[in-house]
Amino acid sequence: MTLREFVGRCHPNGNATVAHAATHYRWSPGSRTRSRCPNCGTELELSERHVLVALSGEIGGDDRYHLCDEACVAAWLGTE
Repeated sequence: MTLREFVGRCHPNGNATVAHAATHYRWSPGSRTRSRCPNCGTELELSERHVLVALSGEIGGDDRYHLCDEACVAAWLGTE
């Protein structure tokens, strides 16, 4: 499944939909920013390739999540 195909899908919690999904690199000079994948728990180095997913909730604003790859996005959204 391509990242574009995730847009508009509901998150399993039922309170949010995918507003944006894209490959991402966070460039932060002199800093090593990390985050955990909400699907598998892998610690991600955000300066390396990962997938950024923005969920739109019922009350404005997007929540942003960093996931390992497309397979983790599919599993996290329950679409695999």
